[in-house]
Amino acid sequence: MYGINNYKNELNIAEEVNIGRVIEKTNYIYTIADSNYEFKKAETVSNLKSNEVFVGDFVEYTLFDDYNLITSVKPRLNSVTKKASYAAKSFHEAENEQLLAANVDQLFVLIAADQRFTLSKFERYVFTFQQDNIDMHVLISKGNFEDLAEDIKQKILSVYPNFKVTVFSNLREESLIDIKKLFLKDKTSLLIGASGAGKSTLINNLLNDYKMNTNEVRIDGKGKHTTTTTKMFYSDNLKSYIIDSPGFKTISTTRDIDKSVLFEDIQKLSLDCKFNDCTHTHEPKCAVLNAIENGEMSEAYYKRYKENLRVVKGQLRHEQRKKVK
Repeated sequence: MYGINNYKNELNIAEEVNIGRVIEKTNYIYTIADSNYEFKKAETVSNLKSNEVFVGDFVEYTLFDDYNLITSVKPRLNSVTKKASYAAKSFHEAENEQLLAANVDQLFVLIAADQRFTLSKFERYVFTFQQDNIDMHVLISKGNFEDLAEDIKQKILSVYPNFKVTVFSNLREESLIDIKKLFLKDKTSLLIGASGAGKSTLINNLLNDYKMNTNEVRIDGKGKHTTTTTKMFYSDNLKSYIIDSPGFKTISTTRDIDKSVLFEDIQKLSLDCKFNDCTHTHEPKCAVLNAIENGEMSEAYYKRYKENLRVVKGQLRHEQRKKVK
């Protein structure tokens, strides 16, 4: 259960080694699941810092004086991070990058149809969270606001037609059936999104037999925080592992941003530009500008590229100024 046996097999870990998986972190106390589907409370040994262990981690543990002690964190397949927020209620380590979860196979970004949407905000989600070894889906919740939901979907697909975008409503069973099909058997999924996007309600619907607390959205359209800790659940119905995370207001990262995440076409075309340092704005024999002129690339896609380039450069200057101070 919880992928432990598969993980041990992949890394050739001996059967007698106690490996568990962290399913919840509350302050400095952890809940870990073992391969027998039993849950244990655990703490870390003194030389293992709390900010080194997160939900989704596979850990080695031992029983000492009736206490379960996590002795080491095993190698991660990946980790999902964002820029640390010093005001965050559910995280206690002030690091540059805040790790949300580890060993994730699927990432579901929830965007509520009745909350303010911009392409810039969507792009920040993608830049911050998308990785090559994580399958990313965009879920537009509150699909009962049909016009708003469809407008958001079309705004995304008009510029990024290859993204997986699904509209659903927690109030409509037929749309939930489609959502459930997206969660793969024996895989770990992380749900992220702003407060009030409907993550906890969706998890209630996915788990059926487990009810989480949910809060209504404020009258100004901003969500109230419901989830205060990151926690992993097992859906017996889906045979899948689902991680819920606290909603957040700001999205950014201090990691180097790979522009090919959203603009792979421009990255490939730039190889054919006459100049290696081509800025794709005015240079002769620019493959990107030629593609726009020939109708091979949309003007909207190019404008989003330039806007994001401007924002990224601004963020880098801001981070550099902070380091100088």
